Amino acid sequence: MSRLFSRHLALLVLLAALALPSAAEAQRKKNRTPTRRPVAALGARAANPKGPFAANAVAHAVAHHDSLVAVSRSLLGVRYVWAGESTKGVDCSGLVRYVFGRFGIDLPHSAAMLAERGTSVPSDTATMQPGDLIVFSKPKSSRISHVGIYTGRGMMLHASSVKKQVVEVPLIGYRGLTLRDVRRVVQAPAIATSPLPSGYP
Repeated sequence: MSRLFSRHLALLVLLAALALPSAAEAQRKKNRTPTRRPVAALGARAANPKGPFAANAVAHAVAHHDSLVAVSRSLLGVRYVWAGESTKGVDCSGLVRYVFGRFGIDLPHSAAMLAERGTSVPSDTATMQPGDLIVFSKPKSSRISHVGIYTGRGMMLHASSVKKQVVEVPLIGYRGLTLRDVRRVVQAPAIATSPLPSGYP
């Protein structure tokens, strides 16, 4: 009887010893952080503005802002047509709608509605970015009646009802309307990931 008991005890000890590695392995698998492939891992975390790839990200965003300006300038000389939003003719908000639409960004055909899009930024050319929208009202009125696209270096591109065409003018010398706000409807990363229109780098 004692010999049989000893055999059972030895068998139980052996089974327990065999079970310990598998239990330990199961615990390790439970605690292990899931690994990602390099590209997936980079995409899963936010960009580090001070990281080694920050300069490339900024350069990519700037290049796309430049492309937005290039699309805007491709309309220079297009005639002013009220309610127009094509290369055959545009009005101020139609110009904005056309340009941003080329990047897959749907904006309303209304200066007043554009003045409510995005976020307000200081009307300081030191901090304004190409692609910011500049909204105006008539003097002594708060109603937004005109909009232009900031193209950088103190310049604005807009569809002028006075000159009857799309023009680019120095913002500092623009007269006749009151600047009410500057709206940033698209942040740099969004531009950087938006599809570029065909014909532009």
